[in-house]
Amino acid sequence: MYRSILTGLFVCILSAGTSAAAFAAEPGDHGAPVAATASVMSTTDAAAPTAGADLAMWNAGPSDDLDAAKPVKVSRLLHVQKFASGIAARGAAMAEQLTRNAMRFLGVRYSFGGTSTYGFDCSGYTQHVFAMMGVHLPRMADEQYYAGKSFAGQPRPGDLVFFHTYAPGVSHVGISLGGDKFVHASSSHGVMVSSLHDSYWTVRYLGAKRMVN
Repeated sequence: MYRSILTGLFVCILSAGTSAAAFAAEPGDHGAPVAATASVMSTTDAAAPTAGADLAMWNAGPSDDLDAAKPVKVSRLLHVQKFASGIAARGAAMAEQLTRNAMRFLGVRYSFGGTSTYGFDCSGYTQHVFAMMGVHLPRMADEQYYAGKSFAGQPRPGDLVFFHTYAPGVSHVGISLGGDKFVHASSSHGVMVSSLHDSYWTVRYLGAKRMVN
């Protein structure tokens, strides 16, 4: 009798152990050990590049500092461009006004040493026109030449153009109208427009200088 009772108790314990083992191994169990294992595997999978991935791009992380600096650089560039555009616009407006003023005196007679509308010599004429814009030029043509700024390229409206005429060196000056045209006080015709390509002037041309930007 006692042997039967012990045998039955052993069978019950063995059955309970087998069921517990089967329950722990059952798929879909949300117990802590299984969840922990799944979490470790998920982290490992997320950190590894897939086959054929661009490893340089994989290892490159976002840079908040670089992204933050971009708006600052763009803002500075726009400020510089706006400033440069403003200078160019003012220079163009001043050149236009200079040439307009210069053309007002067409036909005024030539007078050696003259600096007014009663009569101009070449440098007296250019000095007078620039003075109307608040720009002071030296009195003589050669002084104006050395006071100006050299530049590359063709003269633009408002630049001074220089020539040698009756004496070696700089002895005549006019105001460029752009292209090959310039206005000047000619000793034979007074204030007039001429071309740098005229046979007389082209062989006597010494170059141009800039007085205003």
